[in-house]
Amino acid sequence: MNTLNSNLKKPRKGLLGSWDMVVGPGMSFQETWICLIPTLLATVLIPIYAIINHFGWNIWQLLIMAFLVFDLVGGAIVNVSETTKCWHHSPQHNWRYHYGFIAIHLHPFLVAWLYGGSWPEATIAYGYLLIATPLILFVPCRLQKSIAITLYLGGLVLSHYLFQGIEGMGWFLPVYFLKLFVSYLPEDSNRSLS
Repeated sequence: MNTLNSNLKKPRKGLLGSWDMVVGPGMSFQETWICLIPTLLATVLIPIYAIINHFGWNIWQLLIMAFLVFDLVGGAIVNVSETTKCWHHSPQHNWRYHYGFIAIHLHPFLVAWLYGGSWPEATIAYGYLLIATPLILFVPCRLQKSIAITLYLGGLVLSHYLFQGIEGMGWFLPVYFLKLFVSYLPEDSNRSLS
């Protein structure tokens, strides 16, 4: 059994408990700030970039974009932290939990709806995510990172063809697939060997 997982703390109560459910209980001050500083910078800078470059987004589009940036950039960073990796890959979280986590990431449809993307492109991106997920989840732990990187590279190829007509969205699919394929899904093989 993984000794790190066996020493997991329980989530706190209240608002801090909600934070614990996302990042894992017991995240250190250093881990928290390493995750938050670049996430908050990106959350502010991408909407500012949209304003400076006159994308014509209304206040709701700017706020939803800030949410998407916070979720995707933050998730790409936090999901590789030791605390978060231990939490999400603890014995209480099975493949259904992981697939559910992936399935709620309907972001391509938000982009299609709010920023002028196409529904077929959103369906292709989301479909790729759902089809690729079990290819990572159901292989031995020692192979998960390699498969995740391979599928991420496939996602990068897709990103050159999907959502390219939307100003300011060149970052979206690469970070979307980075968060979910590379940062979140693979279990840490070093921990599983301990």
